[in-house]
Amino acid sequence: MSEPAVPSTPASDGVLAALDGAKVQRFHLKTVLVAGMGFFTDAYDLFVISLAIPILVAVYEGGQVNAVAIGLLAASALIGAVLGPLIFGILADRWGRRKIYAVTLSVMAIGAVGSAFSVPAFGLSTIAVLTLWRFVLGVGIGGEYPLSATIMSENSNVRSRGRLVASVFALQGFGLLVGAAVSLAVVYFAPSLDLSWRIILGAGAIPALLTIYFRTRLPETPRFSLSRGDSAQAAAAARAITGSTVEAAPADRPLSLPLRAILRNYGTLIVATALAWFLLDISFYSTSIFNPLILKQIGFAASAGANALAEVRILALGNILIALVAAVPGYWVAVALIDRVGRRPLQMIGFAVMAVSFFLLSVAYAPLVAVLPAFLGLYGLTFFFGNFGPNTTTFVYPSEVFPTSFRTTGHGIAAASGKAGAVIAVFLFPTLLVAYGLSWFFGLLALVAFVGFLVTVILLPETSQRSLEDISGEDELAVLVRRFSTYLRSLILTTAQGASALRELLRQPDHDRDRQVARIRSIEHAADEEVHRIYVELNNRRLSPEVRTDVGHLASALDDIMDGIESVSARISTYRLEGSHPELERFSRIVESCVEQVGKGILGLDDLYRGRTDNLVASIVEVNRLENEADDLLRDLLARLFEGNDPIQILKWKDLYERLEVITDRCEDVTDVFQDLLVRYGPTE
Repeated sequence: MSEPAVPSTPASDGVLAALDGAKVQRFHLKTVLVAGMGFFTDAYDLFVISLAIPILVAVYEGGQVNAVAIGLLAASALIGAVLGPLIFGILADRWGRRKIYAVTLSVMAIGAVGSAFSVPAFGLSTIAVLTLWRFVLGVGIGGEYPLSATIMSENSNVRSRGRLVASVFALQGFGLLVGAAVSLAVVYFAPSLDLSWRIILGAGAIPALLTIYFRTRLPETPRFSLSRGDSAQAAAAARAITGSTVEAAPADRPLSLPLRAILRNYGTLIVATALAWFLLDISFYSTSIFNPLILKQIGFAASAGANALAEVRILALGNILIALVAAVPGYWVAVALIDRVGRRPLQMIGFAVMAVSFFLLSVAYAPLVAVLPAFLGLYGLTFFFGNFGPNTTTFVYPSEVFPTSFRTTGHGIAAASGKAGAVIAVFLFPTLLVAYGLSWFFGLLALVAFVGFLVTVILLPETSQRSLEDISGEDELAVLVRRFSTYLRSLILTTAQGASALRELLRQPDHDRDRQVARIRSIEHAADEEVHRIYVELNNRRLSPEVRTDVGHLASALDDIMDGIESVSARISTYRLEGSHPELERFSRIVESCVEQVGKGILGLDDLYRGRTDNLVASIVEVNRLENEADDLLRDLLARLFEGNDPIQILKWKDLYERLEVITDRCEDVTDVFQDLLVRYGPTE
């Protein structure tokens, strides 16, 4: 998790800049552990039922155990996990992440303890009561997804956000491993099978209870505080997170969007993140929950004979083997690569390899079962690449693509959709297995993974190395400055080269005229290419109408300046001017100064984002002054020009003077956009 040190954030930087630029601190590592323990517990509680069910079947065989009861028991926590993300996601966006965060673990602990002490009550059997407690447990598990992902994401820097969020999720792998190990130990040493399943299920409360206190000590995320207008609290939290001196800058505006705008701007992403997670969990939970059944089906526990206890032990060993060799390494390879390779490529690769592996398991099922290590190797790839790709990235994506005011709700919708897919898998798997066999079911999972690959390719963007505000587009000025200032700076530098070349041409119009005109034309072509790049970026990004308008106006006005410069140079060539013309040189100095001031204004947009307006205001004032000077010069020159009698000369010089003055008008158009940005985003005090 270590990374090269970066300079401390200066006090003049705002909260968002401090969070995005800070190196990984002790706070981040502590949050990974505190948040990750929820996922450790989540994995333990969700998947340990696969080993508890064979024990329950042995204990209650011939009585309260039947296919329907076992199916409901296996699915009950997942059904609760469909509701949990929706409930806690909405509450966290309304009341804050910190207030809700400890509640999810508390619900999980209550559900685990209740499961362990399930007994017949109110006319319900032990299995029925256990099913209800597992449902309660699932509600808490589901609530973990939006809270943990969002808290980690909103507190992280741009460079390491992916691996920090993925590290939280990766602790799920250790939960899988510990669940299998605890189950194996319990069935070896517990005096009875009835006590075994109670210990296995109740042990899930231990990590939850140990972590609740530490969650109450975490501060509210600065981004949520900003969304509620509490910049002082946001700055205090940012100081605690980054270890730097941070002051709330005026640019750190409340980041809040109305629901109608969210649905309009983020509807596609809501569908994309939810659908990808839904498809992933169909395949992931089909194999994870029913992994012991699959291993039994292929003969992995054949040596146990009719001994139920021996069979559970062998299946637990199989779970441990798969977790150690495939599942856990997949999580941590994802952590290592997610910020380097990107979320989208990992998800595409993961879905693609899963699709191919499931397809081969389907079409070559019999030969592979005959060579068990070959089957297990290919089967293990589905776990490794599932965790390497979509199982991690579907968790990370919703914590990044939605605005602050909707982030936990959006993540909750995606997580609930995933768990709905898991519920479908749990109910369908036994039926389809009996009706069509395991090879056919693997073919179905191959199709599901392939559709997940298509969803990723078509609907999901890349989010690595971009700020949350840039990704979501919620802070318009942040998007304008961070995404487009580099393009605008490059364009104004090119335009400044054109202005300098024009002044050189107008100083001596008959000196190497053709070369100088050709040079200006070349500069104008370069400016056109840069404008084109800006418009491509505008079209390829999900941006608010305001950002599109602002950037479009700036690019268009800068392009008009360069077009005006090129048109003057073309007239110089057409009119074949000769000799020195002081009035043209004076005009060229005004034009060059105007372009220089516009460049300073472009640089001043960064200052505006940090709440400083002096440079931008100075640029606006100076361009207006120069434009007025150009107006006065034009009137003076036209008055003198019309004292002459040669209409051709009058028309020629009038054309040149007016074209030069129009360039300063276009510079003023740029500063008009600056003025509008100042009104909307400048300090209110």
